[in-house]
Amino acid sequence: MARSETDSVGGPVSLGSNGRLCGGNRARSNGWSFQQRNVFACLLVLCAVCCFIECNDVITSKGELPAVSSVKNTVMAVFSPMVKAPGPCKFLAGTRKQNHQCRRDIGLPEAIKEARRLAVTHCQEQFRYDRWNCSIETRGKRNIFKKVYRETAFVHALTAAAITHAVARACAEGKMTKCQCASERKPEATSLAWRWGGCSDNLKHGKRVARNFLELQPKAGDPVAEMLRHDSEVGISAITSAMTDRCKCHGVSGSCSMKTCWRRLGDFNTTAALLRTKYHLAIRKIPINNKTTRRSAPGIFRPRETVYDQLYYFETSPTFCSVTRGRRCLHPDNCATLCCGRGYTTKVIKTLEKCRCRFTNGRCCQVVCDYCEKYEDRYYCK
Repeated sequence: MARSETDSVGGPVSLGSNGRLCGGNRARSNGWSFQQRNVFACLLVLCAVCCFIECNDVITSKGELPAVSSVKNTVMAVFSPMVKAPGPCKFLAGTRKQNHQCRRDIGLPEAIKEARRLAVTHCQEQFRYDRWNCSIETRGKRNIFKKVYRETAFVHALTAAAITHAVARACAEGKMTKCQCASERKPEATSLAWRWGGCSDNLKHGKRVARNFLELQPKAGDPVAEMLRHDSEVGISAITSAMTDRCKCHGVSGSCSMKTCWRRLGDFNTTAALLRTKYHLAIRKIPINNKTTRRSAPGIFRPRETVYDQLYYFETSPTFCSVTRGRRCLHPDNCATLCCGRGYTTKVIKTLEKCRCRFTNGRCCQVVCDYCEKYEDRYYCK
């Protein structure tokens, strides 16, 4: 049988036979209304989200493995399909430090975009008839960044070289506000017939930006971070060897009585080819830990090396057979390796090209050509 009592604030409250509150005053006795509980829950969720974002940013920029996460995430973004990301770096979801660089240095986001184009285009050109054609996938959801393979070392070196090249060239072209043409010293062997001038590519600033953007600071005690830093430095060092002298003649009627010379980076394909040679000559190392001994280890990785001319890696590369289906082969012998024994199909492709070109009526400067059909065999992996 129900009975009535008075609550702590003086209002009547109905109690049922089991002693529970009933009626419209139930919420008031609990101290919170339904709307108040919803508002409080939303505030808790919002605080949790803000805390997660802030903590994640701190971990990314000041965490235990900053060198690994920054350089690895940057290289992964370079070799992944380009999607415009929010933030000042535009084409890269950067860390707090990287976003600060992109915001402060006008022109850097476009230089990073150009570096991505250089790295991906020239990497695919160098490995177009190899099993690995710069794909980051190995099998299923695995990718080359899970471990430090030979391919991992190459893409880190190539990305660092591409950023250095793109920034150095952007400085000379006036596309960045924090730098300008390099102030190169006049060579001692300069003859009287030419003078040092022009606008040299700012390689020094390109190296500085690449190291800061990839956060290539030494990380003692972390062999993976040191390995990735070393391989990235190999790419930066390869750019230095690509610097050449460019000259322009001045004189009456095209004579070269005087010429102006400056320093300029060569074509990036030269650097990519050099790094591919280093890729094939890369040496496998084993990180120093308590489980390895000098007898069992084929090579101990020593991070304190100042000469960056050799790529290093930790793990033997996978076969990459799962990513070669449908790939084009160069010839049947190449297909035997590229297709992993699955066989290949041959397609006959017909193209039209100019042939039998000649001067019209035997007169100069007016050329007419016929069009001939050309048949070409192309091979594709099954």
